[in-house]
Amino acid sequence: MSSVLRRIKADAVGPPEGGHYRFGSVGFSRTGLILMRMREILMVFATALGCVTSSWAQATPVLLDRDMTAAAGATVTNAVGRFAAQAEDRFIPLRLFEDQGKARRGGNATYRLAKLALFDEPQENWLRVANHEVFGHGARLRDLFDAHISYELPAPPPYGRGGGATLFEYDRQPTVEEVLAVTVGGMEANDVLARALAQDALTTGQWHYRDARRYLYAEYDTIRYILRTTDLEPEGHDVGDFIDVYNDLATRVGEKTLSARTLRRRALVSFANPLIAYSYYSTFISYVWSGRTHAPVPMIRFGATRYLPMARFHLTSFGTEFVIDNALVRNGRFFNVTVGAGHTIGARTWSVGLQQTPLALVKGWRIDSEATIWHRPEWGEDFSATAWRQMAQRNQHAIAVVAQVGFKTDGFKPGDPLHQGVFVRVGAALTPTSRQSP
Repeated sequence: MSSVLRRIKADAVGPPEGGHYRFGSVGFSRTGLILMRMREILMVFATALGCVTSSWAQATPVLLDRDMTAAAGATVTNAVGRFAAQAEDRFIPLRLFEDQGKARRGGNATYRLAKLALFDEPQENWLRVANHEVFGHGARLRDLFDAHISYELPAPPPYGRGGGATLFEYDRQPTVEEVLAVTVGGMEANDVLARALAQDALTTGQWHYRDARRYLYAEYDTIRYILRTTDLEPEGHDVGDFIDVYNDLATRVGEKTLSARTLRRRALVSFANPLIAYSYYSTFISYVWSGRTHAPVPMIRFGATRYLPMARFHLTSFGTEFVIDNALVRNGRFFNVTVGAGHTIGARTWSVGLQQTPLALVKGWRIDSEATIWHRPEWGEDFSATAWRQMAQRNQHAIAVVAQVGFKTDGFKPGDPLHQGVFVRVGAALTPTSRQSP
């Protein structure tokens, strides 16, 4: 943290009614070592990008970890959504009539629009809320505290009032960083889900319209929340609480505060994301009007390499952050360079992330990797590797075992524990046995 924050690191933050606040953080002074590691990883990733053609296609994993963090929870939410979509495709017809003539085509489109509104949308809306509450706020509470947690997840419109809530009490005095992590946890969880869906769509070059709707709900969670926020939100409003807690500390140390208007303006950056437009096209043009369940996901081509940039604005446990994802796909391999720049109290922040899926294929094992470093303004890092192996095959799909191991220092990394330590996730995945990269 900045020098002014270091002076109050010994303070604690009490319940919302009062108390002393701090951003808890542990510095990492070995700057040269971290930069050396990142240079080595970047060289390995860049070399491997064009070397091997992956035989793995879009996989649907389900991962579990000790606290069911947002990273693990997103796999559960996505798997439930995909299995529901597969069941729908199998038992519910795509059209009522043969597409012959304008009247029949219009009737089929009207049927699909009604099916979307009454069947698909309520499911995806409820999954967004459940992921936000259970694997967002709930995950951060499980990660940081031992308090009792309960949830309200009513039926979505048009079958219920919709919305949701996470009910809890802190079992000890939290730090400001922990309070902010819990406050933004719901939006964080849906960001993790959106990123997973984007990776699958970009790798395969297409997506199912239900994946497109799930992506839109997840990606819009932060955007809509911020754009609808005013400076007079009641307690329990995620963005309103974030502003209140952040500004309380900023005022006490004489630093610049945030306003709802500032956040609304910054959140507009998130519309610089082509996948938002693609999701609307997939739903209403490809599916509703044309009757196709899958739609292409275009990218910029540089020979055999496809590229797509995406911008986002996030609320985090340290402050606010702009993020640009630079996604590349070559020979079925997904490679992403993430660059982040933001603000914490009294300082600017930055981060760089590298991801490759797969990094290597070794004797039937697929190895994925991800690494992130940050300066906020103290150094931090997060490294993880994921191993997959197919165990049984039936028809066009195979069951794979999946294990992920990672290490991180103290600090915010979407989906992972807040504090320093090793994290482990295990599970299984349903994977197609072959793929064709466009």
